[in-house]
Amino acid sequence: MGIGLRVGVELVSALAVAVAIGWWLDNYFHTRPFLLMLFVLLGGAAGLLNVWRLLGPKPQSKPK
Repeated sequence: MGIGLRVGVELVSALAVAVAIGWWLDNYFHTRPFLLMLFVLLGGAAGLLNVWRLLGPKPQSKPK
């Protein structure tokens, strides 16, 4: 259950931070909704990358 909760938190937090940054930049540069859409894609990709790092294959250590 702990891993599942962490996966959800990783995805949601990356997306929430990206949406906040995109929304702020759109308001600052008056480019609504271009930067918001861009940062939603980047946040989703960052969330998936975090999950991949958490659950993906681990590098094998070389024998000495």
